[in-house]
Amino acid sequence: MKRESTALAAHRAETVAAPWFKASASTSAQGCVQVRSPREGVTEIGDTKNPDGPTLTVPHADWEYFLDQVVNGATGFRRLHAAFLPDGGFTLTDTGAPNSPTLTYTKAEWDAFKLGAEAGELRGDSPRGVLVSA
Repeated sequence: MKRESTALAAHRAETVAAPWFKASASTSAQGCVQVRSPREGVTEIGDTKNPDGPTLTVPHADWEYFLDQVVNGATGFRRLHAAFLPDGGFTLTDTGAPNSPTLTYTKAEWDAFKLGAEAGELRGDSPRGVLVSA
């Protein structure tokens, strides 16, 4: 039991230590899609408007597939599903996790996120872009 508790504590410390990044095109203090890699092979997605709010956590392969769809202007979403809103914003849900939260972003956030995805800033185990201040 002690071993499991130590492993859980290490996992939590690793997750907390991972920095958040947003697209460099995001100049708005109002918010943006933020991503981090809390551990190898995993991407966590959040919203800078709500830093302590809900997040989505998916395998890198699912995140990379989603980014490919964004960059190519395609809508063949799989695990991560974007639904576009009448005002140009979008919602993001994880269809692979029952009862996962829905993250909601504005048109300005979508525009900045798309530019960051096209620039390759939000990919892989080490996303780059703009460090989100804590």
